Amino acid sequence: MKMKNVKRVLVLLLTVLLFNVSCSSDNNDGVDGICEEYSAEFQTTLKKYSDAYKLQYENPSTVNCNNVKKEAQNVINFLEKLKECIPASEKESVNELIADLKETLTESCEEN
Repeated sequence: MKMKNVKRVLVLLLTVLLFNVSCSSDNNDGVDGICEEYSAEFQTTLKKYSDAYKLQYENPSTVNCNNVKKEAQNVINFLEKLKECIPASEKESVNELIADLKETLTESCEEN
């Protein structure tokens, strides 16, 4: 896995983590619960991705690489679920992050 891509993904993840989620309190379409639980769940999802990447960095293996990919997919799924909560001003950054994470999914897990 490429270190440059990971640094970029981590910076984008931190950016997304820091923005304020804005959901309407009178919105009854089922999104409210997701928005309210956003912070804690996103921190957990981000930590799992970070831990998986750290393990791959410290001990490169196909198993660890595949775990990074699994956690990257979990971050993508979480961000996709939150699209209704993401302010318009942050959507471009989130879409860029999703694209970078999807690139991670296509990288080879061959040990160098």
